[in-house]
Amino acid sequence: MKRLKYVITFLAAILTCLGLTAALAVERGKLPMATDLSKEAKIARDKQIPILILFSAPGCSYCARVRDEVLIPTTRNADYDNKVILLEVESGNYGNIIDFDGKPIAQDKFIAKHKVGFNPTVKFFDAAGNEVADPIIGLVTVDYYGGFLDQGIDNATAKIRMRLANKSNMVDASLRAP
Repeated sequence: MKRLKYVITFLAAILTCLGLTAALAVERGKLPMATDLSKEAKIARDKQIPILILFSAPGCSYCARVRDEVLIPTTRNADYDNKVILLEVESGNYGNIIDFDGKPIAQDKFIAKHKVGFNPTVKFFDAAGNEVADPIIGLVTVDYYGGFLDQGIDNATAKIRMRLANKSNMVDASLRAP
């Protein structure tokens, strides 16, 4: 009976992985618009990875180049699935999104809150909505943009994991204290 339980659990795990792989494959080649940052934050927290948001504007040719020539190709690379969550917020869209704290916020207020005054701007956030790396503002050349992006992702990830390690060390020290 125990063996049957293990086999069923194992098969369920395989089916779950296949389902997740299929879901990820559907999103390849697309840069999703941010809708619920609290859900993305949970994933980012679990994976200890940053959330990258492209702040763009309709009709912005530089925004289109960053999206189409850099970020969308990045979504096609499975190596980034466990490195970063990629999203877009477009100015001029007056709908609401769910902020990192789970509360609705108008997109224009979200953009103002994060002091985005120029498009395209790429910012890197932790699961709490704090910026964790220098933003990439504007586009000079696409040739180096991928390198800037990777540097931002790496810096953001290092900062997130360092904070988590420091928290963990503080908890460990408090448990050892007499």
